Amino acid sequence: AWGVQAFNTIGGKIDGLKMITSRPNGDGISLQSCKSIKVENSFIRTWDDSLVVKNYDANSTTIRFKNIQVWTDLAQSMEIGYETNKGKKENSIIDDVSFENITVLHNFHKPVLSIHNADDAAISNISYKNIVVEDASMGQGDGTQQLIDLKVLQNSTWSATQERGTIKNVTIDGFKVLYGNDVIPSSIEGYDEEHNIDGVTIKGLNIKGKDIK
Repeated sequence: AWGVQAFNTIGGKIDGLKMITSRPNGDGISLQSCKSIKVENSFIRTWDDSLVVKNYDANSTTIRFKNIQVWTDLAQSMEIGYETNKGKKENSIIDDVSFENITVLHNFHKPVLSIHNADDAAISNISYKNIVVEDASMGQGDGTQQLIDLKVLQNSTWSATQERGTIKNVTIDGFKVLYGNDVIPSSIEGYDEEHNIDGVTIKGLNIKGKDIK
């Protein structure tokens, strides 16, 4: 049910795509084990995750999402995971992924911005710049209210490896919520002392007119 997927792709560009996935579990753009991919100037409405990076086989590196409008009816708008080493490769890596100039028109169900490392990958150097959420209405149905959700975890459905991984060097620079729920929490949660989250920088976060310091 994924609208567009790339698998083990090296070098490529998706530009000017307009997509509506109208069935359950209809992901938007899912990039799996890809390198040097650009996704630009597009409109994506989904009934599951909208912009997704996963490792189903080899490593994922140098992926750019830029100038995109997103409407997420179900699940996450910008998601890395849960499958970060589906192929159970040694030294699995997701590195150098950026989201820039992303407008989320509506998000009704789960976090807008999420990294869910449910395998043993080393996830690093992930950046978000100039993100605007017009309607942050997360938590409907069986969803959760988190705006930002970074987790190293074990998941009974999606985890493929016994070992856990890490998340390092995440930068969020310019993140504005215009309208939404009365309470808009966020979560940053490692698995244990070794399998942790380290080096998170958040600046320019504004929720409904209030600067979050």
